[in-house]
Amino acid sequence: MNTHLIYTLTIVHMLDLELHCHTRYSPDSLVRVPDLIEHARRIGLGRLAITDHSEIEGALLAYELAPDLIIVGEEAMTNQGELLCYFITERIPDGLDLDEAIDRVHAQGGICGPSHPLDPRRIGIGRENLLKYGHKFDFIETFNARIRDAGKNEEAEAIARELGIPGICTSDAHTLQEVGISRTRIREYTSPQDFIAALREAELVPHYSPVTASLGSRLAAVAQSLGFGRS
Repeated sequence: MNTHLIYTLTIVHMLDLELHCHTRYSPDSLVRVPDLIEHARRIGLGRLAITDHSEIEGALLAYELAPDLIIVGEEAMTNQGELLCYFITERIPDGLDLDEAIDRVHAQGGICGPSHPLDPRRIGIGRENLLKYGHKFDFIETFNARIRDAGKNEEAEAIARELGIPGICTSDAHTLQEVGISRTRIREYTSPQDFIAALREAELVPHYSPVTASLGSRLAAVAQSLGFGRS
């Protein structure tokens, strides 16, 4: 008797994601939205989450220009620290308690997690809040390319693992040159909830940004204060 073996080859299309970047709609960046879109395509990014500080105007503009590429996001400022928000349609206002901000993101069908949660140089939520609200987070930024103390990334990764929450790897780009330095690589997804499921199988591609990256932010902040921002 002849036995025929049939092998099915499934090709999984992987996406390289930049999940934390800023445009001139943030007060410390001068990156123009069209330039960002062009650059992201040139370096092979499959998705780009624009996460301006307390603002979604730039992200919405980018989504109009490139809906296949852009995830509308925000780096919201809560009373406990900063929160990365994805797949949102309305801005999360400043000054909310972390618990309420998370609820507002989820009410929009979005997902969220803390940015650079343990970095003392920036406004992370800290270890206590990371543990307190861990059950409500969809992810944790476990690698931020701008962090100078690698131990803070490693500690965030350990806590995420302990809590069973997927981690993401980001560039926190404020200049074009930083975009895509660090990436999160996942399979295609069909919804925000499927995005979370894909994160659980993600490949993180971490690289630290140059020390001079923070200088770009400081210069951009000065330029913005002098009126060279969104015009």
